[in-house]
Amino acid sequence: MKALYKKETLKDPESENNTYSNFTLKRDTEFCCEKFKNYCKKFTVWSYEQGKFSIVDQITYEGHSVQSIDFCPFCGEKIDYKDENAPQKVKKKKIKTF
Repeated sequence: MKALYKKETLKDPESENNTYSNFTLKRDTEFCCEKFKNYCKKFTVWSYEQGKFSIVDQITYEGHSVQSIDFCPFCGEKIDYKDENAPQKVKKKKIKTF
C-alpha cells in the first residue's frame, strides 16, 4: 500500500516566529484492501500532525492517545508513506568501460 501525502509548513497564527507542519493525505492513495478503505471512511484514521495512519491507543478522562501504524490492521500489508513534494531518487546506471 502506498500512502501519498502532501506536507505543508504553515505559520502559527498564535505566534510570530513559529510554524507547524500539516500532512494531508492525497485522494489518489491506493489502499491495500477494501476493509481498510471502508474503515478510513468511517473513522478518522489519518494523523495530520504525524503524516501517518494511526489508531486510538488509549482513552482516558483527559483525552486519548494515538499510535501510528506501518502495517494494515486488516490484511497486514506494509504501508509505504511518501511525500509528494520530496525529491525523487534517481538511480544512475554505472557504465562499464574496458
